[in-house]
Amino acid sequence: MLSLNSHKAAAWLVHLYTAMGGILGMFALFAAVEGQVRLAFLLLVVTMLIDGTDGILARRVRVSEALPWFSGAEVDNIVDFLTYVWVPVFIMGAQGLLPHVLWIAVPILAALYAYGQVEMKTADAFFMGFPSYWSTVALYMFWLRPDPTIAVLMVVIPAILTFIPTRYLYPSRNEILWRTSWLLGIIWFALVIYLLIQNQPDPRLIWLSLYYPVYYLAASFYTDWRIRRSRLQQ
Repeated sequence: MLSLNSHKAAAWLVHLYTAMGGILGMFALFAAVEGQVRLAFLLLVVTMLIDGTDGILARRVRVSEALPWFSGAEVDNIVDFLTYVWVPVFIMGAQGLLPHVLWIAVPILAALYAYGQVEMKTADAFFMGFPSYWSTVALYMFWLRPDPTIAVLMVVIPAILTFIPTRYLYPSRNEILWRTSWLLGIIWFALVIYLLIQNQPDPRLIWLSLYYPVYYLAASFYTDWRIRRSRLQQ
């Protein structure tokens, strides 16, 4: 068992690990400003990996017991808004991925609503409403360069889903489909990193990589439907 000082030191290291996502997020913004969009997305992918693992570490170390007066969850939310919202939305606007820059208001307002919900993360460990994965949306807009109508739909549809109280999988906290989600997610991360380091990524691999966003949405909708059905039958 850790001593009190060692426990606190371990807890601070976990919080520092979370905070690294914020530092990398700022460097991603710097890269995007300089037009190094692939580098910006690579850094955002690293922040996604941090975000997917810091909660696991926090629960393992029991940070809330070591530092009850400090909220790592609040730090995590601040970092997440930078890396999942501000930076990718900046890329959408700066790279002209939308037909008019005013369209960036759609993901911003949707994300502000999402993070304003008291139960954005539910008591049974789901996200409620589309969980503001705008970095993924921006990444595929950058790769695929869709027609203006499709580009608008790529921000409008997730924004609408934000306001619909549907449960979305939270693989790092919820055990539902967690093995499948982690396995497919690790493969997706590896494929995305490989594509981002290519000057001319293979379009076929880009389309193939969509398997994970499609899986995530389908699995989330199916899980939500099953939970609602079971509760109606009770």
